[in-house]
Amino acid sequence: MRRRVNASVIAHYKTLPQAQRRAIARSASPTLRAELARAERQLAMDRSPGALAAVLTGGREMQAPHLHLIDRAFIDMAEGPCDRVMLTMPPRHGKSRRASRWAPFWYLRRNPGHRMVIASYSADLADDHGRWIRDAIYTWGDDLGIQLAPGSKAANRFDIVGGGGGLLAAGIGGGLTGRGAHIAIVDDPVKDMADADSPTMRKRAWAWWTSVIQTRLEPTGAICLIQTRWHEDDLAAEREAWRVIDLPALADSPDDPLGREPGEPLWPQRFDAAHHARTRKRVGERVWAPSTCRSRVRLSEASGSASGSTPPGSTPSSSPAST
Repeated sequence: MRRRVNASVIAHYKTLPQAQRRAIARSASPTLRAELARAERQLAMDRSPGALAAVLTGGREMQAPHLHLIDRAFIDMAEGPCDRVMLTMPPRHGKSRRASRWAPFWYLRRNPGHRMVIASYSADLADDHGRWIRDAIYTWGDDLGIQLAPGSKAANRFDIVGGGGGLLAAGIGGGLTGRGAHIAIVDDPVKDMADADSPTMRKRAWAWWTSVIQTRLEPTGAICLIQTRWHEDDLAAEREAWRVIDLPALADSPDDPLGREPGEPLWPQRFDAAHHARTRKRVGERVWAPSTCRSRVRLSEASGSASGSTPPGSTPSSSPAST
C-alpha cells in the first residue's frame, strides 16, 4: 500500500513547479526524500540531451552555448513544434556527438516505441553512431528503463524492448525499404571538399535525399540535416520551411544565433581567435571558407569559381546559398 501511495506522490511531484518540489522534499521523510531525489534525477535527464549527458557522465560531458541550441532543436522536434532542422557549423565543435549520439539516446529513452534513422556519407560512419547509442543503452539502460530486444542488437540496427522502437544506421545511397522514421538524422552527407566539388557525388546525394530519406518519415516525423558547408549547391541549399542554425567558426553577422559580436569564436574555450587565424593561414581560403562563411555567402567566391550542379527547384542566381 505504501509503495502505491509513494508512486502516486512521485507522479504528482513531477508535475509541480521547482519551488513546490523543494518545499515537499524539505518536509518529506528520509525514505520519501530518497525517492524524490531519484525523481529529480529523472526529471533532469528528461530535460534535454545535454542534461542527460551531464547527469550520466557526472558533468564531464562537454557543454557550450552552441550545443544548447542543438538541444533546443531536438526538444522541439521531439515535442512537435519543428519538423525540419538544419545545422551548419565547423568540424570539431561537438555537433555530431550531441546531435547524432546523445540526442538519439535521449529521444529513444523518452520514446521507446519510436524509430530513428541515422545516415552519413558512409555506412561505417553511420554505424559508429549506432554502435555508440547501442553501447550507451548497454551501459545505462537499467538505470534509464530501456533495454535492447534480444536478437536485434547490431550496431546498424537494433530494437527496444516493449515498444517496437529502435534505430537503423545507413550510408548515403543505401536503401531504407520497409523502415520508417519518427526522426531521421543526416549527419555529414558529404565526405570532404573533393566529393562536394564532384557533380556526380552531389547528384547522388540529391537523388538519395529526395527519393529515399524524405519518403521514410512518419506523418509526424522530423528530419535533421547536419553538415559543414563545402559547396553552395549541397543539400543545405534547400532551406524553405526549415529551421536553419548557421554557426560559423567566427561570427560574421549581427544576427548571429548566439548573439556573438562579429569575429567572436564559436567555442573560444577550445578554439580561440588565434587558433582560427593560424588554421586559416595554414589551410588556405578554399578550405577555411566552409568553416567561417554563413549560408548567405557564396562559397564559390573563396575559390574564385562557381562549379557544379544546382539543387532541384532552384537556379544559381536564386539558390538560398547564393544570397
